[in-house]
Amino acid sequence: MLVQERTRGEVEQKMGMMSDFLKMEYLESCIKQRRDFDIKKFCNLKLADLYASRNMFLEAARNAAAAAEIAATFKEKVQAYMKETSLWIRAGQYERAEESFRKALASGNTQEKFEMKIAIKGLYLKQAQAYEKALRNANALKIYQKLLEISDEGEKIEIKKRVLDLYKKLGKIREYSVLKAQMEGRDL
Repeated sequence: MLVQERTRGEVEQKMGMMSDFLKMEYLESCIKQRRDFDIKKFCNLKLADLYASRNMFLEAARNAAAAAEIAATFKEKVQAYMKETSLWIRAGQYERAEESFRKALASGNTQEKFEMKIAIKGLYLKQAQAYEKALRNANALKIYQKLLEISDEGEKIEIKKRVLDLYKKLGKIREYSVLKAQMEGRDL
């Protein structure tokens, strides 16, 4: 698709007249052509939103990553990396989520790091609850186990209760017994 628009405003105006799939094609074309970084970043972020709205989380995360790489300020980098992290989590790519989260932490200051650590726990918890609601218990269990690694002691009790319930639902009797005994403070 030929892109003649030169400014971000012109790109936004042209996008207003298109359906989602045409927007995706148009934005991909904008990125491929030599444009300034602001327009490329804008196009990548818009593409990430469009792909996410269509549940195409892998493509959305890749575009968020591309936007983060060309972001000019640390604040923009942190926002783009956190968006990428969220999308990787929704795509079930937890190793990639950790990688992008580390990049976000490296780009943030002390206060932002604290807020990001709280946010990542919220993202994992939200996804685990969505999996539980959809009866995808094995996926939810995987996320809760990840949450056990990154949570503090106060949060771990509630998470362990959820893990215990999922072990029972999944028929993992041995793991259920071990965790139950551990929570009650006795050896098995």
